[in-house]
Amino acid sequence: MTLWARYDHQGNTGFGTVEADTISVHEGDMFATPNATGVSLALGDVKLLAPCEPSKMVALWNNFHALAAKMDMPEPDEPLYFLKASNSFLGPDELIQRPKSYDGKVVYEGELGIVIGKQCKNVSEADAEGFIFGYTCINDV
Repeated sequence: MTLWARYDHQGNTGFGTVEADTISVHEGDMFATPNATGVSLALGDVKLLAPCEPSKMVALWNNFHALAAKMDMPEPDEPLYFLKASNSFLGPDELIQRPKSYDGKVVYEGELGIVIGKQCKNVSEADAEGFIFGYTCINDV
């Protein structure tokens, strides 16, 4: 399994593959033609960023049927989708800030994020794997 990361190093954003405590720097398009440069950086010398810069997140709501049953909610007939804006993504160790105007309960869930690496539309379940770049952990707040 290849572990990709985006990082900031001395004010420059880059990406590469992580192996042990180093990042092998790449250039080009992470999703299409990443090329190793031969340069390595110590993981401790970079600030990790969100793994990619998506234009949006397409998320499913109420898709965990056991939770729906626990909350006495009906299972939806079809998957229910919603969008999260590109400014809602944070990198590791970044602070999640509650809006000052909100004093209610903050709800969070660990989620599996599927990173789509190619533009697609109306893809069949059988062909979907060919469009998946990888997976990431998401703290859904």
